Amino acid sequence: MPSVLITTSRRTSNRVRSFTHDLMSVLPNSERFNRGGMSSGELVARINQSGAKAVLMVTILKGNPHELRIISGEGTIQLSALLESVQLRREIQPSQGPRINGLLEIVIGSSPSVQTKQVAEMMSSLLEVPLKVSENVVPVGEQGVNRAIMRFVDLPQGRLIWTHHHAYDGVEIGPRIRVLSVRRLVSNES
Repeated sequence: MPSVLITTSRRTSNRVRSFTHDLMSVLPNSERFNRGGMSSGELVARINQSGAKAVLMVTILKGNPHELRIISGEGTIQLSALLESVQLRREIQPSQGPRINGLLEIVIGSSPSVQTKQVAEMMSSLLEVPLKVSENVVPVGEQGVNRAIMRFVDLPQGRLIWTHHHAYDGVEIGPRIRVLSVRRLVSNES
């Protein structure tokens, strides 16, 4: 049973499809599907039918990934990240990188911005992966073979970079996501 579904807005491009495929390759327990003409109600039904906690939906602008939305099983947008740019796995590592079958941890710095902390906490909760405070990615050797470390790094002017590294040796494997801004639309507080 997937913990998160990955899809696109209705009309998409090859680059957006490649990006969603890359996300699926580094996110454990995720399942990618083509949305096609699926309405919002059908999308919510798909989330609930699959047993997933949410869907990551990638929207498009001028052929490129534009926004990443996390939509709950109730159909509410929990978080919206406006994307500045995306580098695909093949652009980070031209030769075939390691096959990833799990996520070891999510890493943020010791003084993260509010938006970086929000995105990291939401991904940690969705993927059921521990959130660790560290200034760098620390490779773990043999126990990190075929596992990834997700890292969020603050940039000037409220931007952030979301990267993926091989836990075995700490080498960046992609995709690399440059986030312009984040809006938290629904709080986890009851």
